[in-house]
Amino acid sequence: MLLGTFGMVFVRIKRISGKEYGYLVSNSWTGSGPRQKVSEYLGRVIRPEKAKSEGLGAFLGLTSDKESAEWIGKSSFAEIAAAMIMLELKNHSIEGNNSHKINAENAEFTDDNGRKIVFALNDGFLCSHTAKKLLGYDATADYSGYNLADALTAAGIAVEKDVFITLFGKMQNLFRQKGSSKTEEKAFKDFYY
Repeated sequence: MLLGTFGMVFVRIKRISGKEYGYLVSNSWTGSGPRQKVSEYLGRVIRPEKAKSEGLGAFLGLTSDKESAEWIGKSSFAEIAAAMIMLELKNHSIEGNNSHKINAENAEFTDDNGRKIVFALNDGFLCSHTAKKLLGYDATADYSGYNLADALTAAGIAVEKDVFITLFGKMQNLFRQKGSSKTEEKAFKDFYY
């Protein structure tokens, strides 16, 4: 059963003895047709219910949209992504406890025995693989915002519209500062042709 995508790889859920397990698979074409190859075991799937919809500002103790925008402006992308991960887990009533060990900064999600786990959140899957992809987001390779939106969605992170716009604006400023004219020419060409 195919449930989520991330670039050219997919998170596939297999049910074994009544329990769900996540695998990273990729598609390839052969002379005999399409084939799927499992590239990584992601862990046992946990499907928590969404308990609330707290926003990023409230989660961080900020009182206005202006304070939220200022926090995004001064924080690194890794700090922002880790906060969004922890917020989504809190909104699903999952926080580090005896049955889950969570380290958003290092993209480590395990059960109490140290085995990898996958959280099925919203329409995505939060696991070590998707969290690492999100934490490793490169603004210089994303002039449209698609990669950022894809990384957030794949990890099951529901982002408020104004937070996404502020975050993408920050990343675009970094893109402009670090991006070469060659990259901008390619972006322009891809967009208009």
